[in-house]
Amino acid sequence: MGHSVRGVGVARLLAAAALLVGGSIGTVAAQDAAIDAPPADTLSGGSRPEQLLLFSGVDLWRASFAQYGGLHWAPGGLNNDGGFARLLLSRNFDRYGATSTIIFRGALLGGLRFKRGAFELKLMAGPELQNADPSSAFDQLRGTRLGLQAAVETWWQPTAHLMLTSSLSLSSLGSGYGGRIAAGWRLSDRAWIGPEASTSRDDASTQYRVGVHVTGFAIEAAEWSAAAGYLEDGFARRGGYGRIGVLFRQ
Repeated sequence: MGHSVRGVGVARLLAAAALLVGGSIGTVAAQDAAIDAPPADTLSGGSRPEQLLLFSGVDLWRASFAQYGGLHWAPGGLNNDGGFARLLLSRNFDRYGATSTIIFRGALLGGLRFKRGAFELKLMAGPELQNADPSSAFDQLRGTRLGLQAAVETWWQPTAHLMLTSSLSLSSLGSGYGGRIAAGWRLSDRAWIGPEASTSRDDASTQYRVGVHVTGFAIEAAEWSAAAGYLEDGFARRGGYGRIGVLFRQ
């Protein structure tokens, strides 16, 4: 019980910090990595189904530092079919040659979850907001803009030791998109580990990634994920990337 109370307290502090600082990987790519979470194996709240995920994380490479955070609320239970709401907040610091820009993004999405056997599907859509540094080197990024975002996520576990997951997000702002696919093998019943590949596009750049991820590594009340790999963008810049995230279920 002591661990659970401390975990909830830490989760609330973490979520509050995430809402203040935000974070993303691209215009819509936060959708693809923010909730890199497997379905819970068991309920942590006894007979009461878990309804809330609080999440936060950071993503970086040599030309960008990004923070993301938010929450995912399913009133009927995280592991049950039905409606849910998701709040995504983000803040990026990006460098383009001798210039740099800071971009804040937020999205409030409503959706439906469907599960059939070992396959899970989430569909969601809603409004999004983008606010960029008025000194941005790109005219199309300056100021505040409103748009719409739509997304789909899948999780398939064909065996007890293998999973396949994917996500795709589309934005009306600058024809942005983000997509990710990943596979994972169960590692000593502690986490999923395997390859991942992703791409994203916004008004400023297109990005491609190939790497390795670890997902669902539980330490007391927290579930951690991490990834690292190789990145290339539309400016012919190349290098390594790293990502780490944490979530709490309530």
